[in-house]
Amino acid sequence: MKRFIGLILALVIAFSSVATVFAQAQHNPETCTDVPVLIVRGMDFGGLYTEVGTENQTPAIQADAKKIVVSVFKGLFGSAFKLSLDPTIDAAIEIVSNIFENIKMNPDGTSLHNTGAIEYPLAAQNYDVLVNGVDSEYGMVRAMIEEIGDHAYYFNYDWRLDPFVVADKINETIERMVAETGHDKINIACCSMGGVMTLAYLTEYGYERVNRVCFMSSTFCGGQVASDLLAGQLEIGDDTLYNIAYDGTKDIPFVGTLMKVLKFVGAFKLVSVLADKITDKYVDTVNDAVLYPVFGGTLSFWAFVQPEDREAAIDFILKGDPESNPELYEKIQALWDMHDNRNALLNEMLENGVQIAVVAHYDTPLIPVYEGASMNGDGVLETYEMSGYATVAPYGETLGDDYVAENPEYLSPDRVVDLSTAILPEYTYIIKGAPHVAGSYGTDYSDFFRWLMTYDGEDFYAGVNPDYPRFMLSDDAQTLTAFN
Repeated sequence: MKRFIGLILALVIAFSSVATVFAQAQHNPETCTDVPVLIVRGMDFGGLYTEVGTENQTPAIQADAKKIVVSVFKGLFGSAFKLSLDPTIDAAIEIVSNIFENIKMNPDGTSLHNTGAIEYPLAAQNYDVLVNGVDSEYGMVRAMIEEIGDHAYYFNYDWRLDPFVVADKINETIERMVAETGHDKINIACCSMGGVMTLAYLTEYGYERVNRVCFMSSTFCGGQVASDLLAGQLEIGDDTLYNIAYDGTKDIPFVGTLMKVLKFVGAFKLVSVLADKITDKYVDTVNDAVLYPVFGGTLSFWAFVQPEDREAAIDFILKGDPESNPELYEKIQALWDMHDNRNALLNEMLENGVQIAVVAHYDTPLIPVYEGASMNGDGVLETYEMSGYATVAPYGETLGDDYVAENPEYLSPDRVVDLSTAILPEYTYIIKGAPHVAGSYGTDYSDFFRWLMTYDGEDFYAGVNPDYPRFMLSDDAQTLTAFN
């Protein structure tokens, strides 16, 4: 019997050895032209879970309809009885606080609860949800699975965390990719918030493992929405309110016209005035009850803060006293130092052969709750930061007929975006009308993304492929055409 078991074990070992040799023969990194691709996704509000990975896993963001209704009526009746808006505001704060309870952070920037994100450590083709992906990052990773098979990887993460903590996990993923594929360099596509996470990785670990990095609708230069939020620069402007109302209804018969009429008679102005009065009165209350406990310790948001808003953010969230929370402030300062060194790092990467592409969108109004919402954007982020600080006209406007660009080749045909002032104008694509993190499976945009990730030429500037010029137009189906 022992001899029989020994024989079986010997056969198993022999078969394993042969299988390994066969696998190596099937894939030779020296001859394989498929550079591994890592897609670093963006922020996903619905992608956080409590007790993640266990049988008790549940979505972190919960909305109890019954509790919401009770709170609403409680607030409304309280306001009617007291002839004061205070009970309604208190009810609204209670509702928001309960919804976001599970994603609140500790004062030091760590998670208050056992909340996290689902991870995908293996090659993307091992997960049905990725193999069958359709929109945004899911569509992108599906395209890469079809294009390069087991060389495609997908990185998901808890977007609330310190980008340098996320960078450690990105590094672990990249080292695993190198070990599993046999290639010593990879291509990275970082989408939306994935931009600042990838920047943290490049800052902390360098670019030795990076062949190419593409910033897709990304936050590698931060984002005004979070910058204003943390600086207390909240505003519901009448023009920004109209912009988003009209954009969402313009294709519905008569409704778009109704929005124009409401604007003409001053309805949006009235809402704006009332909203501003409420904001001015309750901004500190909202900060203490919601903004600080939910987002004040969200270090990824602090990484979005623009240099000109840093002092205001410290004043608003930390009451002007960084020493009141020295551990958090130290982490914030490290993120701001990262951004201060960003331009030098990117140029150093280019000088050392790393290929870079920046893809930014415009011509969709932004959410009208912050001062910067009048900026042009893709419905989520501002084109100014997405493009690496191009000069961009406000939404619905142009830079004017008299505007003169430093380099006419960098001025969009509609005179809305001038890349002359961008960090990397030569490597930046501007797409009018594309949604935030486009790339839905089976679209022209998906083909563009495939090309960005798999092109093997030495020159990688924007427009090197005549099918994808520097300026493009996108329709609702993400069909791309040249913008001349």
